[in-house]
Amino acid sequence: MRDKEIGYLDPDIFDVLEVFFKREKAYTQSSCSGRVSIVDSYLPWERKDSTVVYKNHITFSLEDLKDTISKGYVRRLWLIVQGPILHVYTKDQEEAWNIIKTARGAGFKHSGILTSNNKGILVELRTGVKMVHYLSPSLSYKELEELVGISLEVLQKGKEKLRRLKDSVASSIVDNPVELGEYSEGETKFHYSVG
Repeated sequence: MRDKEIGYLDPDIFDVLEVFFKREKAYTQSSCSGRVSIVDSYLPWERKDSTVVYKNHITFSLEDLKDTISKGYVRRLWLIVQGPILHVYTKDQEEAWNIIKTARGAGFKHSGILTSNNKGILVELRTGVKMVHYLSPSLSYKELEELVGISLEVLQKGKEKLRRLKDSVASSIVDNPVELGEYSEGETKFHYSVG
């Protein structure tokens, strides 16, 4: 909630995170709903000596692209569109594999266990949705226009998979209401202590 209030949370991922927090044995850590970014770097995957000069999780326009390019660059400009990535901690391996199976069924085919530590088992949920394109200074107006259209198409494919993931996780949550008989008596038990 704090991340949402300060604007740190991607605006279109909150409802997805909510369904994970409804699970008894899992919670999300860091997540991205998918984004379009432009990076100034020699190679698109480098972290050192690279700068993100544009980033948007919702949309991308020809004006955004032209404006970013017009500001110049130090190394090379790369247009990168990436699908959603979620990091989920689980209490045990059974929950980790349940989430991986659910995610893969929703199109997050590149999902798996990253590590295990004192927080639990860390699962990364990742789609294969990705596009990387070198922004050559010689690109024509028509080519830039085409790049924006394809970027938005790729971004939307990732968002569709994110919606499918939300629906799949929501429908996988087991509701086990306590069924009491006609004359049942007994103590109420809580999963978490209050106080």
